[in-house]
Amino acid sequence: MGGREVGGLANTLAAHMEYDTPGARERLARFWGTDRLPEAPGLKAVDLFEAVHRGDIKVLWIMGTNPAVSLPDSARVCEALAGCPTVIVSDCMANTDTTAFADIMLPAAGWGEKDGTVTNSERCISRQRSFLSLPTEVWPDWRILTSVACELGYAKAFQYQNPADIFREHAALSALACRASNGRQVFDIEALGQLTEARYNQLEPIQWPITLDEAGVVTGTPRLFSDGRFATDDGRARLVPIPAGLPRQIVTSRYPLVVNTGRIRDQWHTMTRTALVSRLLTHRQEPFVEIHPDDALRFGVCEEALCQLTGPGPEAFIGRARITSDQRPGEVFIPIHWSGRFASQSVATNLIAAVTDPISGQPESKHGVASLRRLACRWQARLMRRSASDELPGLAGLCDYWCRQPLTHSDSWWLAGSQTMDWESEASIWLAGEPQLIMADSAQGRFRAARVVDGRLEAVLLVDSDVGLLPDLAWLDECFAADRLSPDQRQCLLAGRSVDTEEIGALVCSCFQVGDRQIVSAIREGQATLEALGQTLKCGTNCGSCVPEIRGLLLDELTETEQ
Repeated sequence: MGGREVGGLANTLAAHMEYDTPGARERLARFWGTDRLPEAPGLKAVDLFEAVHRGDIKVLWIMGTNPAVSLPDSARVCEALAGCPTVIVSDCMANTDTTAFADIMLPAAGWGEKDGTVTNSERCISRQRSFLSLPTEVWPDWRILTSVACELGYAKAFQYQNPADIFREHAALSALACRASNGRQVFDIEALGQLTEARYNQLEPIQWPITLDEAGVVTGTPRLFSDGRFATDDGRARLVPIPAGLPRQIVTSRYPLVVNTGRIRDQWHTMTRTALVSRLLTHRQEPFVEIHPDDALRFGVCEEALCQLTGPGPEAFIGRARITSDQRPGEVFIPIHWSGRFASQSVATNLIAAVTDPISGQPESKHGVASLRRLACRWQARLMRRSASDELPGLAGLCDYWCRQPLTHSDSWWLAGSQTMDWESEASIWLAGEPQLIMADSAQGRFRAARVVDGRLEAVLLVDSDVGLLPDLAWLDECFAADRLSPDQRQCLLAGRSVDTEEIGALVCSCFQVGDRQIVSAIREGQATLEALGQTLKCGTNCGSCVPEIRGLLLDELTETEQ
């Protein structure tokens, strides 16, 4: 909401004013004392990158977003970034898929380092106060913009000294828009336009429109339109019929599956920050493809098999199959989060064409088309190293699939390949040094190796023909925390688990680190309700996001018992 208020969209003006509102552009130009205000709306995101491709845009400044992963047809977006003469990126993270194309990088303040206001979707303005000090050379966005503007010769228009200065101008602009709208403008915070810096710092959450009474008391508006009048000339609501249209991409014999994309529980956008928190990757450790059982049978895909989705574009998507009746036949679901920094070929937007809504410019991100095939893998492996690294030397040439999963005490990768490997001679490549412990069973397609230096674990490689036989890495990760391995740890190292270790299975409850094997075991022992499981294991008793998955496990177990 705050972005809309200040004109943060390329096709709008400040304070909810529009380019097509008569006189709005001229009023705003007079307010700012400029004759340089753009005469027409700018380009929306997808159109902007097409303009970069054409050479119409020579300088591109990207702030706090990761379009190399998030926009449709990601491969084409990356081509545009690579070809743009000057790419500037402001971000709080140095290494993202987009910063890889940056000619100039500007270190920007992160959320806890920022000071200002935030407006959320119910029109509530909240004072955001920083609780972390700014690192050296890091500036908040407003100061970066002000500094650049001054260097470009616009110092007179950018005299802001702090966020309160900007907020007062913001409030004054809302007054300008309201006076020109004859009462139709709902966004009105003029009453906050004279806040001193002290009162600004003490601002309590308040919903606009905001009124100021004679005693100087400001009052917000929790509910709009309660008087039955809407923000139109005659006060009556406008109902606009929207004709429904079919998606532009349609399934064919060559691309028979609809691809739906979306978020998963413990991630948000493109993992530039959340992937650095190992706990957030314990629920879903890899990119995946959710597929209906009928489609799995049709395409010869089994649970946990690696499979590849191929669409009309040049890049495919590789993920591990999750077979579930939650998906409709003919449709698959893939997550949007994994990027080129965390997986070899798992950028969901590569399967989404750059089809946009003609009015909003919103891409058709929830609908792609693809074919599906099982990825032929001769071997699958887990690799762990003490030293974190975004890249693994020789990785692309030695495997068909990789996915990075940072752990608490080590960095790890999922690996798979179709070519025959001489593991004993090539283990040193993966382990970044010669292994001290080796176990090989060529008949079973199994190999284990570990590199230990001065008693300290440096790297582990676990190979198997069946991914289901690879151990959970929680115990091994704890071994990396030790300055020197104990005799018991060293003895169990290649097994991947201590004899006393309980494997919890795939994580279900992130809050209390409860896995599906623990939950199923408790159900079989008589804890057959959500409440009983919560009392025994604590799962589902905190944030509640795991409750649907727990109910699914309960249903599966109870159904199996009845049969």
